[in-house]
Amino acid sequence: MANKLSLTASYIAVKFYGLTLNPKIASYFTPFTISFYEKVVSYLPAKLSWNQTAFRVRFWRNFFVWWEELLLPGDLMHIISRKYYVEHAVRKAINEGCEQLVVLGSGFDHNGALFASENIPSFEIDTHSMIEHKRKMLTQNGFNSEFLNLCPIDPANQNIKEVLSETGEFDPNRKTVFLAEGFFDYLSIESTRVILENITDLCSDLKLISTFFDLGELNFFHRFMFTSGVAMVGETLKLPLNRKEYISLLNEYDLKVENETNYSKIELELISKMDIDLPVLKGFYIMESTKY
Repeated sequence: MANKLSLTASYIAVKFYGLTLNPKIASYFTPFTISFYEKVVSYLPAKLSWNQTAFRVRFWRNFFVWWEELLLPGDLMHIISRKYYVEHAVRKAINEGCEQLVVLGSGFDHNGALFASENIPSFEIDTHSMIEHKRKMLTQNGFNSEFLNLCPIDPANQNIKEVLSETGEFDPNRKTVFLAEGFFDYLSIESTRVILENITDLCSDLKLISTFFDLGELNFFHRFMFTSGVAMVGETLKLPLNRKEYISLLNEYDLKVENETNYSKIELELISKMDIDLPVLKGFYIMESTKY
């Protein structure tokens, strides 16, 4: 248990790596981001890292895409689009005055390391086992930075407010951007409330960038495939809200959604320009909120 690796985080990295071997997709990401996920896949245990060799062969890449799209159309491009839009949303928040970044449930996400490399104090919060894996991967590949703080949490006995305060580096008086990518969907409504209360109490001036799935927008088969896929890697979707209910929940904590990106906008703005004939999963949203 102490060395448990998040399979969800691992498969996201594997899929992103495989897809960005396509130059049409890779051109929309920085060399840092491409290199980061390549290094993540190299770090993963053999049962997952073998993809790095297989995906270099076009036949296997094409087969992988065909198989994934057969089971759940839009899932692959949802991963590409969420990485693209989330990184741009964080950069926008920093350009608008945010001085530090907190990544909730960081997994193998690249944003903490990316913005730490640009001297933005960044804090990644995850379980002890996942943080240890992340620390090893970063150290092995030279991604460590004095501006990057890895913060293990014991969810049963600690809260986010305590963990950030204990670093001695986090300044609650600074304007902060919190990133919750693929995070709240896996929490109960009670846990989500606790976290929203934590971050809004901690910082008076903040932005929250979060992704959200409204499963009610999927048909029965795709909803079954999505939830089954999540269950196969030992996870469970727990947040029982639709889009409107999620926005209302944010409003309860004085968080107003100022920008919302949905699958149709993604297909129009990004996927069509890539000249990739693949859809984006319905029900997927990226929301940029500000505390008012």
